[in-house]
Amino acid sequence: MKKLYHYTPLVILSVFTAIFICLAQAAAFAENVLLDTKIYKDAMDQREVSKAMYEELVKYFDSLSAATGIPVNVFTDPIKEEDLYAASFKMLDDSIKYISDSQAPKPSNSYDFTALEKSITDYIEKDAEERSIEKDKEYRELLDNTIKMAKVQVSSRLDTMMLFSFSDSSVAKTLHNHSGLITVAFWGFVGLAVLMIVIMVIIDRHHPRDLIYWAGLLMAVSAAVFLIPCVYLYKTEYFSSFFITNTYIHKTVTGMLELSLKKIILVQNIVLVIGLVLLVAAQVVHVLYKNYCKKQWKKTHWHKDVEQEPDAETPEADEASGEEA
Repeated sequence: MKKLYHYTPLVILSVFTAIFICLAQAAAFAENVLLDTKIYKDAMDQREVSKAMYEELVKYFDSLSAATGIPVNVFTDPIKEEDLYAASFKMLDDSIKYISDSQAPKPSNSYDFTALEKSITDYIEKDAEERSIEKDKEYRELLDNTIKMAKVQVSSRLDTMMLFSFSDSSVAKTLHNHSGLITVAFWGFVGLAVLMIVIMVIIDRHHPRDLIYWAGLLMAVSAAVFLIPCVYLYKTEYFSSFFITNTYIHKTVTGMLELSLKKIILVQNIVLVIGLVLLVAAQVVHVLYKNYCKKQWKKTHWHKDVEQEPDAETPEADEASGEEA
């Protein structure tokens, strides 16, 4: 394929356009995937995060039971996996809403500790009666500290992405107050990309067939920028090698990241295929138009006394082909 018209300025404009498209995609990904609780819910469901939370609590209270003499079932019986799941997901959902919506309230812990408090209180009071322990200030402190410690352990497991803790930081407050910036950034990058495309169309307006090539090139390049690293990270299971002490956090984080990679790979594969189809279509259009111009030239310039070379290039064909990419 011969050089396309206005090749150098169009190449420069296409580079900037691809950059703006990639930035717009990144902003869209942040808003529609990272700030969408559905992907976190899917990760929690697939990795059985609530089960991991419960097992860690059982392990902790088992060691506590050995140290204090309080039976482990006093702590574990009131705790249900479904309650852990509901409270942890609500905490995650509220934390994400707080970051992404300036009107959203600050997240809070919604877990109901009533059953846990009652179980601990009933056991300690019964034990005190059996052992004739006076219910003095020391007794009351022991009871309160035991309940507080149990509540802290349960609460610490609910923050599966550490976003609840993050919501107390100054960074989270800044994101909360300026939550609309992601949307503004997305439309800003889209506007810049559209502006570049309009300039390309104006420059190459007399050769609209070439625009198919540039459109395909932009789509293929912008897709490859995300697709290549994502495929590498997914195939090498890069995120599974993350060292996170807490099992439930590891499961949620790695599950969410792997699901995100799958979404990116799917979308970018579609964009890449469309781009490649457009590139092939540009070549086909070029060949068809070149043959059409040859036929038209022969009809208007054919002379019986001048033998036409079979493979000779025609002026129209040369003009149609333009400069090769």
